[in-house]
Amino acid sequence: MLKTSKELTNETVTLISKFKSGELKPIPTGIEHLDEALLGGLLPGSVLGIVGRSGHGKSYDMERIQRHILNTQPDVIYMNANWELSHFKLLVRDISFRTEKSVKTVLFEPLNEESTKELKDICDLHRTDNVYYQNEPVTSDVFTEDVMGLITKFPDSKIVVAIDNLENILLDKGSQKECMDRLLYKINILKNLHSYISFIILNQMNREYIYEINNIKHHRPHEGHIYGSDQFYKICDVVYIKLIPAKLGIKDKFMIFGVNQYNWLEEHKTDEGANTTSFDPFGRAFYFYVKQRQPEDEKNIKDIFVEVMYTKEETDEPINKKPKSNPMPDFTKGLPTPTLDEAFGSDNTNDDPPF
Repeated sequence: MLKTSKELTNETVTLISKFKSGELKPIPTGIEHLDEALLGGLLPGSVLGIVGRSGHGKSYDMERIQRHILNTQPDVIYMNANWELSHFKLLVRDISFRTEKSVKTVLFEPLNEESTKELKDICDLHRTDNVYYQNEPVTSDVFTEDVMGLITKFPDSKIVVAIDNLENILLDKGSQKECMDRLLYKINILKNLHSYISFIILNQMNREYIYEINNIKHHRPHEGHIYGSDQFYKICDVVYIKLIPAKLGIKDKFMIFGVNQYNWLEEHKTDEGANTTSFDPFGRAFYFYVKQRQPEDEKNIKDIFVEVMYTKEETDEPINKKPKSNPMPDFTKGLPTPTLDEAFGSDNTNDDPPF
């Protein structure tokens, strides 16, 4: 739909004025370094790309972003295209996170009065009408129809659409990459059809990185390690690649660089050599910003951040095992997955859910 430059300029000036007056504010993600890269949070038309190998915490990041947004801005309309994890698994993971109990304990420990109330309080946080779930992979056309439905229904609300995981798009016409590119093309259109809609897209790394991890000089990932990176990289305003070196078998040193580099990460470096040093990989998750919004100080761009998941003092487990304190629980493998009705009761019955 064509618009004149005058129309678009007036619309944009109105948005800028609302930000300047404080009437509008960015949608913070709750991850400090990410909000900094986004200039405060998700802005109108923002597309955030989160990339990583399977099991490196992409879904965990998206879950905590969703948790933070809904806790701090309950008026935001949130669509979760959770094509990778069922709602059952997402809810169990959230219960595990909030109670600091293992998934096995959450599922099988007998209920008492106290634990029943705790579970009900957590589940009540999810009983909301402003969060929508797309529980199975769909084609780009169905995805577009669902997002357009929200745009039409909530013209004056902030909308966040999160996709987990881009490569799980339902194949209809052409190859997987062609279907992914078609979805990205649709998102590029959708982001201009609402005054304040933002997208979070999770994507995989390709296999090229795995072939290079034995060479410490090639530890740092880059744009070329993103699966189907061309269109994905172009459409995103900010892209970070998340890596947990321990999950790749890297135990002693991660990357090699000059001793004066990354001065904001001094506490994460190993013992320095004469000219070079490395990062300590133990219990750490690394965030590599391969694309971010233009910072105010281009001479001091911070493009790597580290989060400590656990320390040597907190666990005696070998590095390649996840410690009990890790807040990213794995769903117990091999267990039958009950439906939500079976697990928590159904609204279609006359009986109230047990919690």
